[in-house]
Amino acid sequence: MRGRESGSRLLIVGLAFILLAPLAISSASADSTDIELVISIDETTTGAAWYDGGETLSISISVKNSGATTQSIEYNPSCPVEIEILNSDEELFSSLREHRVCLQQRRAIDIPAGQTRNLDTFDWDWQNSSGAIINSGDVTLDFNFESGMATYTESIQFQRSPVLIEHLVLQVNTAPPISGGLDYLSGESVYSHISLTNSGSNSITIDTDEGCMVTIQVNTIESSNPPSMTDLDCGSGSTLGIGESLPLGWLVWDFTSEGEQLLSGQWSIEVATTGLIGLASTFDATLSIGEARPEAPAELAVSLIGDGGADGIITDADNIQVKTELINSAATPAELQFNSSCLVSIQLISEDGMITKDSRLNDICETEFSELKIDPTSQYTLDQRMWTMNAENSCELNDGSYLMVVTVPEYGITTEYLINYDGGDSGPVCLASMQDTSLADFRVIELLTNNPDTNQESITFQIRLENQIDLDIHWPQECRLTFTLQRIGESQPHQIWNEQCGESGGVMETIAAGNGIPFDPFTIEFGQLNQGTWSLFIETTGTPRFTTQLAHTWNPPVQLEEEQNSEDESESEATNGTIVKEDATPLSWMAEGSWQYVTTDVGGCWILIDVDGNEHAYSSTLIENWKPLPNHRGAYWVEDSTSTSTACANWLSHIVVVEVLGEAQVASTDSSIDTEVASETPVISIPAAAPTIIAVIASTGLLALIAGAVTQVEWIRLPATKYGLVLLGLVRKTKESGGEYQRGRIVAYIELHRGIHFRALLGALQMSNGQLTHHLSVLESDERVWRRKDGRKVRYYPASIDSRTADDDLPVPVLTPDPNSLQGKILQILDIHENEILNLSQKELSVKLETSQQLVSYHLKSLEDWGLVEKERVAMRYRYRLTDRALILLNSSNFPSLLDEA
Repeated sequence: MRGRESGSRLLIVGLAFILLAPLAISSASADSTDIELVISIDETTTGAAWYDGGETLSISISVKNSGATTQSIEYNPSCPVEIEILNSDEELFSSLREHRVCLQQRRAIDIPAGQTRNLDTFDWDWQNSSGAIINSGDVTLDFNFESGMATYTESIQFQRSPVLIEHLVLQVNTAPPISGGLDYLSGESVYSHISLTNSGSNSITIDTDEGCMVTIQVNTIESSNPPSMTDLDCGSGSTLGIGESLPLGWLVWDFTSEGEQLLSGQWSIEVATTGLIGLASTFDATLSIGEARPEAPAELAVSLIGDGGADGIITDADNIQVKTELINSAATPAELQFNSSCLVSIQLISEDGMITKDSRLNDICETEFSELKIDPTSQYTLDQRMWTMNAENSCELNDGSYLMVVTVPEYGITTEYLINYDGGDSGPVCLASMQDTSLADFRVIELLTNNPDTNQESITFQIRLENQIDLDIHWPQECRLTFTLQRIGESQPHQIWNEQCGESGGVMETIAAGNGIPFDPFTIEFGQLNQGTWSLFIETTGTPRFTTQLAHTWNPPVQLEEEQNSEDESESEATNGTIVKEDATPLSWMAEGSWQYVTTDVGGCWILIDVDGNEHAYSSTLIENWKPLPNHRGAYWVEDSTSTSTACANWLSHIVVVEVLGEAQVASTDSSIDTEVASETPVISIPAAAPTIIAVIASTGLLALIAGAVTQVEWIRLPATKYGLVLLGLVRKTKESGGEYQRGRIVAYIELHRGIHFRALLGALQMSNGQLTHHLSVLESDERVWRRKDGRKVRYYPASIDSRTADDDLPVPVLTPDPNSLQGKILQILDIHENEILNLSQKELSVKLETSQQLVSYHLKSLEDWGLVEKERVAMRYRYRLTDRALILLNSSNFPSLLDEA
């Protein structure tokens, strides 16, 4: 009995073992690492490296037994694997379960060693269950078999179907080969700047997703390569105004395709985008494989020193240095040999594909052998130099993106550095100022006088700028013209105002040859102005600057006797509304000379003989109680006259004296003057005196002259010069008319420039120091001029100004800028730095004044036009210094110094 029970038990155990053994084996296979997922994805239909929305993604899913024994597995046949699809932001976009119903099923299969079993296929149309299409960019596919028994991840590139945007243009600006030839050499790259431009009449929004990228495809006549994707995007979401451009960045291509070096020959490069249909630009590049250059055992690196803002943006205030280094990252020393003194060349490429700076133009290279050894894991500074963002013509470069290409020519190694420049915007002004304006004409046309000889008298005129060649004008402000109205003889303008306003400022305007610019008609009313000749000075506000002027004589109607009123009113009504056409040529000028009375067959005529010997017949004057007198010389403001007396008809020039600027009586030296007329005015002659000279006194005079030359104080130097020259006998008073003529010039000039400084007077009249000193002494003795000490300087005033006038009430020369204005500050800063070795440049002035170079350039041009500042070219830039005329202003007590304020 006991034996039977034992046998039954053994039978039961054996049967259980037989039934449970397969389950144990199956369980062991499920935990094995020998099961692998094999995922197969169809290639793109276009041959590109990315899939587009017009094709379906087909996936084949298999499992492989990579072990040495048969593996038995179970899986769900309705959904063999879990598939998760992630977008470029690593976010879950879709899964297999969104596209298929997964049933609760199980299936067991055996996979022999080394064999593969196909489990499923899956076709995806790039959408999720909501019908949304995944964004362009990287797409990640995660496969998971039986809760981690086997996993697999695949990344692909997807681009949505391209869209059409009308009037959007792809611009590719390619720089010439860096080597300077027509072909590219081995190791050189093609540098192109890519941008999008709106060529339409409305704004454009680039309506593509963020994954849209710029592509490049290279082809020859015989073969083509598949397109490849760059790292430049399409500017998705950006809006372009009319004519605006959107820079996408720099394309650097090294003549490789899919990592392989291309053969020599001509290649056609097509640049396009993945998301914008119809946008493509093609250019050619020829690769020439020349003599092989030695392989560089070190890497090239470039850095910029001096970025003041440390923000990656270079400004005109930054002092930049370009540092080029060779880096040896190996564990052994690197040895290099050079045969030229120029180890590095640097080129700067602008967005329009131009090489705007090239170090080879200024570097002096000589044949020179040198060796270089770089220790392991260290670097060596090969070159370090200052760098400015100025072109070869010294003008500032425009703002924008620049690619700096640094090359070691003897080894053919190159690196690039991206520069974003935000400067002072003075480049357009500088370039415009360098144009040839000799073929441009800025003039007044159609000058008309309205309602002449009435209280409503006015002038109407037009202005036109004509050009025979293309002309670029930079307009810094919204107004195009500046008018200055001033009465002849007055030192200050009556009114200064702007015209032709309402335009855009800070723009460059190109005027095609022959087109010109017409400016609107303008009207000047004279009813509220004083009697006299008025000049209107007109200048453009842009660069280059153009000026013109006109003059008009205004004589208010004279009040006649009461019995003549009715007649005058009728005449006024008759002339009211009439228009008289005038010549636009300026009518007035200053004449210097002496008067002579000449008797002709029909009478007498007063003649003004100017300093050049020209004769002008006197017609009339606008000055009460004045008339020409014999033996008188002076400076007069005159204007042309069309009417004259019969006695003066033989002279071509007839004048009306508008204002006496300065006049003096001189000794009579011409016996031909009519005695009857000459007797009207007594002649005052200046007797001559010749001092006796002895050797001792001459020696004393010489010592006084030397001492006066050494000192820098004018009020000491001038008397010393005068008496020294007198004692030496170099200056003698004479009765000849030449002395009085020169003194007449001096008086007239001082009358015109009241408060003039001695040195400025010396330069203006082109006299010697001793000659001017002598004549000033005589004029002071005759009380025709007087002087006053002003610090180290001496100023001269005419006798028409009371010598007891307080300093604060004394006039200063004209064209004195406001000391607190930017022009005044420029003059003062130039004066402070006058004795330095190098004068200040425009950029240095802008830094000290804490303003833009564009504004400083504008005011420097005005100061140059006024004769207060002059420039000289030193090296690559202009430097500015004061003129003698400016020194007059700065030494005036009415012009405070910045040093005094400090």
